[in-house]
Amino acid sequence: MIKNYLKTAIRNIRRNKLYAGLNILGLSIGLGSFFIIYLFLQNELAYDQFHEKKDRIYRVVHALNNVGSHKYGAGITPALGPAIREEVPEIEAYSRLDNWNKSVIIPGIADSTDNVQTASVDPEFLDFFHLEILAGSKENALDNDAGVLLNESKAIRYFGSPQAALGQTLKVSRSKPLLVKGVFKDLPKTTSIKAELIAPIMAVNSYRGDNMTKWNLSYGDQLYVLLAFGVDPNLVSEKILKVGKEKSKGKGVEFKDVQLQPLRDVHFSLTTAGPVQEKTDKQYIFIFTLVAIFILVCAVFNYISLALSQSVERTKEIGIRKVAGAVRFQLFRQFITESFLHVILSFLVAIILVELLTPELENLIGRDLEFSVLDEPVLLIESIVFSMVVAVLCALYPAYLSTRLSVVQIFRSGRGSFSTKRLINAVSVFQIVVFVVLICVAVTANKQMYFMRNENLGFDKETQVVISRFSREASTKVELIKNELLAVPGVVSASFASSVPSRVMGSMAYSEYPFTWHAFEIDENYLDVLGIKLKEGRNFLPEDSDSANVVLINETAAKNLDFEGGAIGKTLHLGKDMRIIGIVEDFHFNSKKEPIEATLFKPIQGPFYRLVLKLAPQKIGTTMDAIKAKYRSVTGGDEMNFFFLEDQINSQYKQENVMITLINTFVVVAGVVAFIGLFGISGYSARRRLKEMSIRKVLGASFMAIQKTLNWSGFMRLALATLIAIPVVYYWMDSWLSSFAYRIELPIGLIILAILIASVIVLSTAILHSIRAYLINPVDVLKEE
Repeated sequence: MIKNYLKTAIRNIRRNKLYAGLNILGLSIGLGSFFIIYLFLQNELAYDQFHEKKDRIYRVVHALNNVGSHKYGAGITPALGPAIREEVPEIEAYSRLDNWNKSVIIPGIADSTDNVQTASVDPEFLDFFHLEILAGSKENALDNDAGVLLNESKAIRYFGSPQAALGQTLKVSRSKPLLVKGVFKDLPKTTSIKAELIAPIMAVNSYRGDNMTKWNLSYGDQLYVLLAFGVDPNLVSEKILKVGKEKSKGKGVEFKDVQLQPLRDVHFSLTTAGPVQEKTDKQYIFIFTLVAIFILVCAVFNYISLALSQSVERTKEIGIRKVAGAVRFQLFRQFITESFLHVILSFLVAIILVELLTPELENLIGRDLEFSVLDEPVLLIESIVFSMVVAVLCALYPAYLSTRLSVVQIFRSGRGSFSTKRLINAVSVFQIVVFVVLICVAVTANKQMYFMRNENLGFDKETQVVISRFSREASTKVELIKNELLAVPGVVSASFASSVPSRVMGSMAYSEYPFTWHAFEIDENYLDVLGIKLKEGRNFLPEDSDSANVVLINETAAKNLDFEGGAIGKTLHLGKDMRIIGIVEDFHFNSKKEPIEATLFKPIQGPFYRLVLKLAPQKIGTTMDAIKAKYRSVTGGDEMNFFFLEDQINSQYKQENVMITLINTFVVVAGVVAFIGLFGISGYSARRRLKEMSIRKVLGASFMAIQKTLNWSGFMRLALATLIAIPVVYYWMDSWLSSFAYRIELPIGLIILAILIASVIVLSTAILHSIRAYLINPVDVLKEE
């Protein structure tokens, strides 16, 4: 019996190649896209889930003082960790975390300086974060600030194997030589704490000295704690706040609020300022979930609507089967078998698409997604079961309508008595709504991202090169390096600075001011090199006799201070008295996701952290080659560590760029799926009205009159879908844009243009079919009557 069902199904596929091709193509694209989005979302939700004690690990975040800033900040004074470890018994372990790239030098190996993702931590970090040790041991590895742990990749690169790395020495940043005591398996990509090397925070940052115990200083370190079983985190956060208030009282900083953020939320902590490199807005999870559902629902609706259209054509076949003795259940199984065959073929194509397109997707978004359906047997079985459920859902309604007709009804009318017009119209409207909404979402999201990367930054980001780090030998001749590089053709100007936009040193708090300050140490050329405008007063001058006691502030700081008669000439009490000589126009030194905060500019005294070079826009490649060569000659062979400021600015929006790229990709996919469905439905609608059109044509109706009659219903569906889509787009996009500190206005003009483009695409499918139908000879259609 099954063999007969399969033969009939295959025969129907051969007889109706266009119908079968549209169904299989639509379902395969729908299933493939759904699987890719599902795997991507599964990857996003897997962040930090590999830690065995993940449910008890929390990050301490605190309320920021700055008006209009993020609600919370993860960078917290290093003095808090040891204090709460002693006075809050519910905390089993704690660790401060300095999670930045550091330079690593392996003594005795030439050209060994490397830029390594480093987690500088306290020893108790190893008690609650999971590491799979491949060689050596993590026990006491960080005690006495003498040891480090290296990941497998770096151990192989530096020493040949994990075992060979044990007992070797290396230096991290300015640390003393440290001993490799263990090698751990590379951390999964889905971790918020990026670490190729784990080192003691006190050894790596020994230059801080007793500043690690000062309550009014913050280096941007994060603080993680491990709570005991069954402890209420809200209770612990209250105790931490109490300790913070008591210890910091009268020391220049105020603890207003402290919260414990679960480890599972760190990856999604957009409203918390901090150094986490990869963050995802939970709204994107919601958006992609909707897109996946939209694509799948459109694909299923396409199948159902096309199956219904074919069911109408197959009523005589159904009638003959019934006359021959087929019962309703047998007919039902025939339709289910055909649906299973279509879905199996679609599933195979979908899996091939997933495997072929996943590497392309990884290149597109610049991330290793680490998933493959074929490498996960359980996932493959789940996908097959899911596809079979889709097959049943696709077949149920068409089978029900087709098999409930009586033989008399079938042979009296030739087509049966049921009508699919309302359902097909509803499916068509739904698909147009999805198509229009997704196009408008993509247009708005791309416009906002362009605004964040390029418009009104307040400084010049093009052609700026930042030498980010000097070796010990090079740091003794920085003035010579600067002068020699200024002589290179194509170098316009240069400036020493501690911070550049997107790379800003830690914030500071002072007891007299109810907000925190970001600090820049700069020379007199900095504003000119970066194109930052001076609003009032003057810049620093080389001849300033009291250069250690004068400062510049930004507009936000001036507003927060609200000095009567203006800020110029007023005194700030920042440990010592500092005189304000100028006000700098606000510029976005952090991402536009964050509001501009109070900023202090001091004359740089050293060490010289960074050298910023402004290049002429012509022949940048040639200029950079000359700069590198000159740097090697001056420093005795050192390679220059540098980055382009524009690249660094754009990297702030890496996650948003990933999401926008995915949205654009899947909007195209959803559009293709919707187009396939609309194409099939339009063809079916034109085919149903062939006799009506032929009669009109014989009676003398013109081409335009027939087109108007046939396409009027399509135009009305488009109008209804647009009316539904506009409020959805307005509410959704306005809500999304409101999550940005700096945003565009809803681009009404672009949205209207997007709707017009969608309308042209939708109407063109109907017009194409109606023109093809008009060209058919009426005699061929009416000869059977």
